[in-house]
Amino acid sequence: MARSSLARISVVGFTVPLIAALLLMAGALIASDRALMRSAAAQLRIDAEQTRVAVEHALKDRAGTDLTRAELDSALRPLLLRAPAERSAAALVAGGDTILVTGRRAALRHDPHYAVAVAGPSGAVWLLTVAHGRGVAALRTAMWVLSLITVAILGVGVIRERRQAMRVSERSAELERLYSEVARANTAKSEFLANISHELRTPLNAIVGFVELLKDGVYGDLSPRQVPPVDRIAASATHLRHLVDQVLDIAKIAAGRLEVHPETLVLRPFVLNVASELESLVNERGLSFSIAVGASLPRVRTDPAHLRQILVNLIGNAVKYTPAGSVGVRARMVGASTPAGSGPRRDTPDDPFLASRSPDVRRAWIALQVVDTGVGIAPADQARIFQEFEQVNAGPRGDSMQRGTGLGLAISRRLAQLLGGDIGLESQVGKGSTFTLWLPVHPTDLEPLLAAAARPGAPVA
Repeated sequence: MARSSLARISVVGFTVPLIAALLLMAGALIASDRALMRSAAAQLRIDAEQTRVAVEHALKDRAGTDLTRAELDSALRPLLLRAPAERSAAALVAGGDTILVTGRRAALRHDPHYAVAVAGPSGAVWLLTVAHGRGVAALRTAMWVLSLITVAILGVGVIRERRQAMRVSERSAELERLYSEVARANTAKSEFLANISHELRTPLNAIVGFVELLKDGVYGDLSPRQVPPVDRIAASATHLRHLVDQVLDIAKIAAGRLEVHPETLVLRPFVLNVASELESLVNERGLSFSIAVGASLPRVRTDPAHLRQILVNLIGNAVKYTPAGSVGVRARMVGASTPAGSGPRRDTPDDPFLASRSPDVRRAWIALQVVDTGVGIAPADQARIFQEFEQVNAGPRGDSMQRGTGLGLAISRRLAQLLGGDIGLESQVGKGSTFTLWLPVHPTDLEPLLAAAARPGAPVA
């Protein structure tokens, strides 16, 4: 509601200056009209004064002549005709008689006019009236009409803008309310997943433990008929515990409650240890398994539990979606080489390509890759598989052991980012996939490697 109040305040803050601008425009219009009228009146007065002077000079030149006769017309008419372009009429009036009129007589009654006194013969005072037909009336009318139209348009615009702003503020308030509800629902979902996963983990561990005790014969030897069901119970319970662990992990990551405890690891024995745990799974599928992790790679500072979980997910996915062929794990260092002239470079032919894919080309990385010759992933699906609960080439819905939850890769990428790295993918349909886990290398861990490379006869990694 605070945002909606701010939106209303912004509407008022927009409307008030606009109304003030309209008032200023109206004031400026009135001032302009008055200035225009004053200018027209001044021009008319100047015209009349100039004509008066000319007529008085003409009358002095004709002193003693009876100017009341018609010949006066031929004497003074040229003076009155030499007028500005806007003059429409002029008249000389002596008492109640009109001595001379030029132009339209009606203009003296309808057009803006100005009258001055003229010294006539024998001390008589005549009245000279000058009218401008093409005054400012049309200009004033056009100015007022255009101005009023502009004000009306602006007024309509203000009203429409105000209505639209009110609709936007109401829409913003509604979106804010919906966002709050979604945020609360998301928080409730995360808390529910975390709580329910934690509550499920305890009985599942008990089930798995008791099944192991049954298999070990603690409660007596199992008959041949009992062994397969117990094995199936053990496999199902282990799978269910794995799913619960994944849900719990994604809930912790979403809530920001997953902790990182970094340690210094030697990568080769660590990868061999993880691979040995999955070797039986690879053998069951009849796949060949290779590991190419050099002993000269620098140490990495990372969380071993999270790194192990990432490797298990990546290798497990590779085995799962490789019907025949091979699965391999390899590691290379990218972005670090010895100084010029200090020894052989440790770049490999693939390093330039890998370096272009690294999260930061200015840093040193270890690219830990899981390569398979499986079904591959289409380009359109390569970004989607890292999203939560998304699966490509999933098994039938009835086979939960094959389908999984679609959280493995999402958890792996988030864990990799939590460790300061990332996971990349290169794949072709029908030719296999390569998942690259980028692990950052601390600069101090590169010093032994650079020192060894600088010694004469140092081997190339």
